[in-house]
Amino acid sequence: MSARPANPHLANDILATTASLIEEVGPEGVTMRAVAERIGYSATTIYLYFENKERLLNEAVNRAFDWFADRLERAQDEALPAARIRQAARAYLDWGLDNPGMYRLMFEWGYLGDISPESVFARRASWRRSRSLIEFGVSQGTFRRDLDSAVAADLMWATCHGLTSLAISGRMFGNPGTVDATVVRERSAALADALVDTWLSDWTGPPRDL
Repeated sequence: MSARPANPHLANDILATTASLIEEVGPEGVTMRAVAERIGYSATTIYLYFENKERLLNEAVNRAFDWFADRLERAQDEALPAARIRQAARAYLDWGLDNPGMYRLMFEWGYLGDISPESVFARRASWRRSRSLIEFGVSQGTFRRDLDSAVAADLMWATCHGLTSLAISGRMFGNPGTVDATVVRERSAALADALVDTWLSDWTGPPRDL
């Protein structure tokens, strides 16, 4: 394959366009030609940057994890650990519901090729920040002293993933197509909040309206 051109702007355009197509037609419907036509280049140009569709989708996933982590980071503007964890959980849900096609590709799609150690490290960045925030909350007395930060971070991510996947599928809080999307967001966020509440040092029990 020819050496990759030094044009990061075009590479970014290709990946952004790929992400848009994934939302419209799913990863199955993405083709190199469709991406090229959308940005006004020939398919040959796309192949200069990505040797095949698998590589294109894999890099789109890597980039999506960056977008995803940035959304979570920007959402956390509170000082208190519990509030920041709740904001991160809500941002997680919102990102998945705003980008359902990409979310499925990131977490539910089949094999897209080997993932480099660097990519694995980057994809775990938000988890590591969550764990550090939980540890800080424990040290400050916000969260229970017996709370294991690694287990809690895993539990939060698993809960957010499950809620987001169910919400995207339309199977959360009622029959598909019968529940307002705003209600789905609000109820899912309330459940994520309820999980954080169980970690609080002064937690007294679940709210009655969940």
